[in-house]
Amino acid sequence: MDPFSPSSVPLKPNAGKEIILLSPNHKYGRKHFLPRLEANTEFGHIVDCIDINKQLAFDHPLLKDHKIQERPYFSKTTTKNTGLSRNRPSMIGLQQDACPSATVPIRRTTKADLIAIRSMSNNIYPQTTKVPNIHRAVIQMRTTKNHSYTGVIGNINVYNPVVKEGSSYAEMYVMNGADEKLNSITTGWMVSPGTYKGTPYSYFFTYWTIDGAQKTGCFNIRCPGFVQVDNRVYLGSAISNVSIPNGPQFEIGLSISKAKDGNWWLIKDQINIGYFPAAIFNNFAEPETVGWGGLAVSLPNGISPPMGSGIFPDDDYGHTSQFRAIQYRDSSGVLDGPHENTYDTIIDSPNCYLIDFHGYIGEHEGYTFGFGGPGGDCGI
Repeated sequence: MDPFSPSSVPLKPNAGKEIILLSPNHKYGRKHFLPRLEANTEFGHIVDCIDINKQLAFDHPLLKDHKIQERPYFSKTTTKNTGLSRNRPSMIGLQQDACPSATVPIRRTTKADLIAIRSMSNNIYPQTTKVPNIHRAVIQMRTTKNHSYTGVIGNINVYNPVVKEGSSYAEMYVMNGADEKLNSITTGWMVSPGTYKGTPYSYFFTYWTIDGAQKTGCFNIRCPGFVQVDNRVYLGSAISNVSIPNGPQFEIGLSISKAKDGNWWLIKDQINIGYFPAAIFNNFAEPETVGWGGLAVSLPNGISPPMGSGIFPDDDYGHTSQFRAIQYRDSSGVLDGPHENTYDTIIDSPNCYLIDFHGYIGEHEGYTFGFGGPGGDCGI
């Protein structure tokens, strides 16, 4: 498949086969119904156009009477102008057709997907202590008294590292608390053949938890929580065009932002994909930190996959994975970036992964850093 060509698969009427919305938790995922339309993507998965009021989110016990919000309303903000990027935008979701009005695109979950989910690590949420087989290279804002965050923003250079075992992530997150009181939302791109039926593609993802992944939380819509509203971009979508070292560069602009009503919106390149309702969280009124960077999950043998482009970061933007225009929104609604002495660089396996923070390098790039590395024998 040509990595530079966006996916363009037409929707077609459903053939009359009833489907089930599956969930890893047996309490959920027993909704039988006929989707109006479906698309067999070139990446090997099916996308269904589901009635917006029948999506899995509303199986959550705290969302039984939830009223869908069609768009977010934010407080007034101020920000630096980050201008245009040298990179092209990566394409995500349905490109040729959109789901009809009052329906949303949902990646169909199969029984094989559920088996893969049970075998994968749930420890990709932001950690407060070192976790075996998890390696991080991130920039994280320091926690300070009486200072909280209402959003995290950044443009992520999208690569497709060769991952034979384990998983590799490029992500940004909002977090509060620790251990069983940890609430967080994470989004970005990931490569995980074990999760996605052996496929090597880069996938758009999100992950959330309200107890440090002890009993709650999941990827994408594999448990009730996320409310989808956009009719093209969907969670778990393969990314059609990715960067090539020393070749064309592609990126996605993402944000996790708290609206006036307390809901947390996931936004991709100005597209309001959907939101996590405030009601599903229990310790997220004033998040204490946000972060950006890479994460690699290895198998018990300690061999870790590549992160980012698979090349250690340096000043050559043409071959190392980058975050640019990274910003946070504080509780007053002001957008800013990580100044000196306001953030920590967390690298737990410097022989495998690194960060090269450039700081603020002008209006076109904003606050920027490179991240990643080849992986290998990184220990546990």
